[in-house]
Amino acid sequence: MSAITLAVNFSGTPDADDQRALRQLIFMENQRLAALIPPGTPLPSSTGAEAKSSYLSILTSQVTLIHSQNIVNAKSQAIGSRFTNDQIQTIFANLIDQLNAGATPAQVIAKTV
Repeated sequence: MSAITLAVNFSGTPDADDQRALRQLIFMENQRLAALIPPGTPLPSSTGAEAKSSYLSILTSQVTLIHSQNIVNAKSQAIGSRFTNDQIQTIFANLIDQLNAGATPAQVIAKTV
């Protein structure tokens, strides 16, 4: 879980390569949104301002996803450097046993703190 909000911005005027990249990414995201059930609302890109806003929205989502993965990786590395694989498997087995015995996730967490 993260307590921060990430934001992306750019300055300057996009050149032709920038325009192609941002419009392609918006196109691909709009295809993804159209394939959802129900379909998502397409990102606007008729004007330069709309395209910039849509592109920044996509980039912010990507950066947020990267940050979330960084959190997962940091936790995994911290655990992996302190426990053997057998110990990790024993911890998971104990958690499952407690849940199967009727403990709630909150109760399991309370026991580990």
